Amino acid sequence: MAIKDIRAKELRNLIRTKSDDLEIIDVREPFEYKEVRIKKSKNIPMGELPARINEIDWSKEVIFVCRSGNRSRFMAEIAAASGKDVKNLQFGILECGEEGGEFLEFSEN
Repeated sequence: MAIKDIRAKELRNLIRTKSDDLEIIDVREPFEYKEVRIKKSKNIPMGELPARINEIDWSKEVIFVCRSGNRSRFMAEIAAASGKDVKNLQFGILECGEEGGEFLEFSEN
C-alpha cells in the first residue's frame, strides 16, 4: 500500500483534530521512549515490531515515529509492503521539539 511522510506540524494538527482516531507507534527503544514521547503513543521497539504487529489498531490512522524518522520509515515500509496504509513522521521527535513540543511528554528524571 502507501506511506505518507508527514511533518511535526501536520502531526500536531492531527492530534488536535482526531486524536482518538490515531494509532501512534514509537519504534524507539524503551529507554528513549521513557525520556521523551508523543502523548498517547505506544512503544513497540523496532526489533519487536514483527512479533507485536497485532498490537496495532489498524482500524485507526497509523503513524510510525522515532527520533529522526529513519527507523520509523523502515518500519513503515515493512507495514506498507504487507498491505497497510501508514504515515511516517519524517523528521521524528527531533522536529516535534522544534515545533514547540506541546504534544510531547518528558520523564521526570
